[in-house]
Amino acid sequence: MAKKYGPVIYLKVGTWGMVVASTPEAAKAFLKTQDMNFSNRAPNAGATHLAYNSQDMVFAAYGPRWKLLRKLSNLHMLGGKALDNWANVRMNELGHILREMYESSNRGDPVVLPEMLTYAMANILGQVILSRRVFASVGSESNEFKEMVVELMTIAGYFNIGDFITSIAWMDLQGIEGAMKRLHKRFDALLTKMLEEHKASAHERKERPDLLDFVMENRDNSEGERLSTDNIKALLLGFRTSVSKTRSQLGRTNVLLLRVQRMGVVMVEYILGTLVHAFDWKLPDDVVELNMEESFGLVLQKAVPLKAIVSPRLSVNAYVD
Repeated sequence: MAKKYGPVIYLKVGTWGMVVASTPEAAKAFLKTQDMNFSNRAPNAGATHLAYNSQDMVFAAYGPRWKLLRKLSNLHMLGGKALDNWANVRMNELGHILREMYESSNRGDPVVLPEMLTYAMANILGQVILSRRVFASVGSESNEFKEMVVELMTIAGYFNIGDFITSIAWMDLQGIEGAMKRLHKRFDALLTKMLEEHKASAHERKERPDLLDFVMENRDNSEGERLSTDNIKALLLGFRTSVSKTRSQLGRTNVLLLRVQRMGVVMVEYILGTLVHAFDWKLPDDVVELNMEESFGLVLQKAVPLKAIVSPRLSVNAYVD
């Protein structure tokens, strides 16, 4: 289409008009040169039902409140100094992973790699944001969180006809909005519990406040804006799920989330590099051929999670100390 109509194409999708920029120069014009004119994003069912009515970093309207969210996130989580400050957290969590995998090896149990990475990433972010590990061990609780994130990535990637023909959105013909509402209730219960537990333990963090402490302390800005509880929940939800996202999205809000994703990539590479060095890997005996099929969603998930039998390559002290 670009060869026929040029680098910028206008499309009509349902009742919405869309513009496709198909060259780097055209994309730069939208995302940089004319950034302020195209910074806000149209609402959709996902923003409404999953992101606390468009209160997260992706869908929140550009303005003082969004700038406050960006400032707090940059200073206390995504900046270079902040990442350096939390280096010990990454090292400690890696120790937990090594121990879990060493114990699985001793039992002869296969390691489910996506579950292990979810467990590690959730605990790293939990310590940075909430000053505590979210999951004590790999198991049903951490797997439930992973399933919730995968479900969010899946339903958020569906083509929802109600987003494009708004007059029939109330009918929820595909059942997508109902699924979003049910998933939101589960995430909201989890986030509410986290906020309550965090508030109750505030006295323990006077010497070393975490990201949520900074956000709560600075939830007001000089322009009279105040972060609501929903703003804060949406911010936390975005942080806890954005490390799983690999799909690029248009708009200025994605710049900050790309930093979260890059942080996630760095952590995953750090973890995987250590695991490859620490263990020998092989497929379970009942796996003849590795299944490379993928499931649908905002991110490409393997239809069959990767499992492997691991054998320690280092001395015992590397795993249990």
